[in-house]
Amino acid sequence: MEEIRNIIVIGGANVEYIVKSEEEIVQGAKNSVEIEELYGGSGVNYTMRLLCTGERVYPLLYLGDDYAGIQIQKSISSALIAEDPKIRYFIEKKEFFIPKVQTPKSTIIVEGNKRTILTHDKNDKNRFRPFIAQRLKETQNPSALIIGHIHNDKPALCNHPEELSTVFAIKYFADKNILIYVNFGASQLEHGFLFWKPYLRFIDIFQLNICEIKNFFKSKTSNPSLYDVLKIILKLNITAIITLDKFGALGILKNHDKIFMARPVELGEKFMDSTGAGDAFCAGMVSVLKGKKNISEHDFKEAMQIARSWAVFACTTYGGANKCPSAEAIETFHKKIVNQNEVLEYEGEKIKDLTALIDITIQLHDL
Repeated sequence: MEEIRNIIVIGGANVEYIVKSEEEIVQGAKNSVEIEELYGGSGVNYTMRLLCTGERVYPLLYLGDDYAGIQIQKSISSALIAEDPKIRYFIEKKEFFIPKVQTPKSTIIVEGNKRTILTHDKNDKNRFRPFIAQRLKETQNPSALIIGHIHNDKPALCNHPEELSTVFAIKYFADKNILIYVNFGASQLEHGFLFWKPYLRFIDIFQLNICEIKNFFKSKTSNPSLYDVLKIILKLNITAIITLDKFGALGILKNHDKIFMARPVELGEKFMDSTGAGDAFCAGMVSVLKGKKNISEHDFKEAMQIARSWAVFACTTYGGANKCPSAEAIETFHKKIVNQNEVLEYEGEKIKDLTALIDITIQLHDL
């Protein structure tokens, strides 16, 4: 009998108002746009994408017992394909919500290929840390933990490291022999590299996008290049993923001196919105690597290739968790783009050439 492998997700949840404009929005003028209400946030994005492919997920989300929170709960419940009474009860009971919390809101402005995210969180108390401490006791047979953006971990609400939900979750699972995958958001990144350095050794995979990871390792005197960042990661000997938006993703596997690259996949007119693509990449990686602590080079490359397909598929719809594909749909899509989606390897001086090219390409793209 196959062992049941459950995934625990800890992260954000919010209402997403998607403002769509095919042309650049003119400040101070009247603009004609489309507006769509969706639900997202890192925790919702991971949960929905994994559940829709048949994975079993225990979601611990930062949301309240309000209209948005109830709608998110219903969406997650309806996405539970792999029927499991314990997980269904975990999701549908009233304790799914955090008392006295209002579900945060965000507005995502999509202008052609550009997107701008505005967030609004009224909560001014650290209520998430005791919530997850209680609800984790109800979870069973974990094979992986995903930690996404936790709004409640912002420095203004936490006076001591032990008050952070992220710190608590990492320490809770550090000795339980499960995969720990972390993808920080703005509130967690505010604490800086020196704060997080002691905890990186407990994390199996650390993911950030290229802008976030450059800021994470930034010193008071200089801004690092991508090559500088890779040298720091290799010295720390940690496994990391750096997402590059439309330009693919880089992978660094600890105890290896080579770099892996999931190359870009051009969608053309099928491209809609890259919101949540990084979260989809993370979910895809975990779908392959759950239950593994000692990750082989073969498994890492396979996970990156599949994760890239998850991320590219996410770019064909608006929002972070909208119209998530089934396992069959994502497998069909993956087979269709597999030749474009090869994971390449770089060593020595080739790493320096590759990272310089990526830095220049992204700078030109942002102009």
